[in-house]
Amino acid sequence: MSRIELGLYLREARESKGLQLDDVAATTRISKNYLIAIEAGDFEKLPNAAYVKGFLRLYASFVGLSGDEVVAIYERTGDQAKEAEEGNSSTSTPYSAKPVNRGRWILPLVLLILVVVAAVFIRENEETKVTSPAPAVQPQPVAPAIPPLPIQPARSSAHSEMGSVSVAPTVPAGGAAPVAAEPRLKGVFLKLKCNQDSSLNITIDDNVSQHYDLKSGDIIEWKGENSFALDLGNAGGVEAEFNGKMLKPFGAAGAPAHVVLKADDAQ
Repeated sequence: MSRIELGLYLREARESKGLQLDDVAATTRISKNYLIAIEAGDFEKLPNAAYVKGFLRLYASFVGLSGDEVVAIYERTGDQAKEAEEGNSSTSTPYSAKPVNRGRWILPLVLLILVVVAAVFIRENEETKVTSPAPAVQPQPVAPAIPPLPIQPARSSAHSEMGSVSVAPTVPAGGAAPVAAEPRLKGVFLKLKCNQDSSLNITIDDNVSQHYDLKSGDIIEWKGENSFALDLGNAGGVEAEFNGKMLKPFGAAGAPAHVVLKADDAQ
C-alpha cells in the first residue's frame, strides 16, 4: 500500500461513518489543512514524522480504525520509498567518456573575447564624444511608501468560539487606564495528557461518543457545551485539565475509572 492509498483508506473510513473533515478537526484538534494533506497522501506538508504518527493515530481512532495498524502502514510506505530511491541510484551506471583535450582552444578563445570587448569599448567612447549631453531630468516626487498590512495570526478551530476583543480607549492625560475585559470562552474544554498507555471512551454532552487507544505522550483536547463522561482503562495514566483547571488523579495506575465532568464543576 502506497501513502496515497493510505490516505484514501482513511478517507473512505471517514465517509463510511458519514463524517465531514470539520467533524474530525473539531474533535481531534487537528488542523483541517493537515487532514486534507493526510487524505491526499501528501505527508510532506505535515511538520515532521513524530507529528504525522500522532495525527494518524488520532485520526484512525476517530473513524474506528486501529491507530497502531495505520502507523505501521505509514512506516512501511516510508521504507518502500527509501528502498526504491536507493535501488535507482545503485542501478544507474555512470557514463564514462574519453577525456577531450580542450586546452588548446582556451587561449585562442580568450584572445578573441578580449578583442571583441576592446572593440565595443572603443566604439562606445567615440559615440559618447559625438552625442550631445541629454537634458537633466527633474527628479519626480516619490510617493510615500505604503506600509505593508499586518499579517493576521492563524486561528485554529480551538479558538473559533472566542468572542471579539474590544480595543481599549485612549487614556487621557493624568487619568487611570481602564482595564479591558478578557474574552470568555463559551462551553467547556477538556485536555488530557497521557503518561501511560490507556483506553478511553468519551461522551460529549450526552450525544457524541468516541473511542481512543491512548499512547504515552499523546495530548488531546475536546470542546463541548456542558459535560464530558469518561471511561478510562488506566485511571492513573492520564493528567486532566478542565476549563484551564488541573484536576486531581482519577484513580490508581492500571485501575479503571468512570468520571463525569460538568460545566458547574469548573466554576
